[in-house]
Amino acid sequence: MSPDPDRSAPLPRVVQIGFHKCGTRSLEQLFRGAGHRVVKFKLRRPFRRSRNAALLIRENLAAGRKAFAGFEDFTFYADLIYQSDDDAFEPIRHFREIMRDYPDTILLLNVRRREDWIRSRFNHGHGEFLRRFMRQRGIDSPEEIVAGWREEWDNHLANVRAFMADRPEQLVEFDLDNDSVQVLIKRLPEYRLRTEDWRDIGRTRGVRRHPLVARLKRIWAHVRWRPSA
Repeated sequence: MSPDPDRSAPLPRVVQIGFHKCGTRSLEQLFRGAGHRVVKFKLRRPFRRSRNAALLIRENLAAGRKAFAGFEDFTFYADLIYQSDDDAFEPIRHFREIMRDYPDTILLLNVRRREDWIRSRFNHGHGEFLRRFMRQRGIDSPEEIVAGWREEWDNHLANVRAFMADRPEQLVEFDLDNDSVQVLIKRLPEYRLRTEDWRDIGRTRGVRRHPLVARLKRIWAHVRWRPSA
């Protein structure tokens, strides 16, 4: 769908600040289906090398530029995470800087049951995401990483809610386990989101694969080359 020509002025940006593995692919499809320009994970540019959006945000903030300098002409920003073998950056923690730079922004705090989120992260990439986290932090115990994730989850949600307490109209919470997509659509009526564009994309719970396919996916997750930016 192409952008609606009746929209005379740009809508405020919507920035997803819930954690990775909380329905980001479904949210991306919801906004794309309504004709909005979306950045999800990478800034993809025709005829030029794609760049990791989170890394660009880190570079912008370090240089004293606005968070989205160089790619401000998007409506929805999702899945902002950078991770390499020895480094990681999650711009969702920099919601204060985003609101400072773009005061009319709407923050979308997408959540799910915390323990399900932890299991999803634990298994992401057939365990490669967890192993990278352990290498980055110099921690040998998966249990210690999981305990840290619980603390980070609780602190992040509390910090966002406290910071946005005086402007509740700019904080939209969406619980994937308990809210229907109609809840989100009603909170953002001017974005003209549509129920038919909502799909449970990326869900792996209950998916059964042939053992050979599952094994090949595990091998590929651990050996495939990942660019640093």
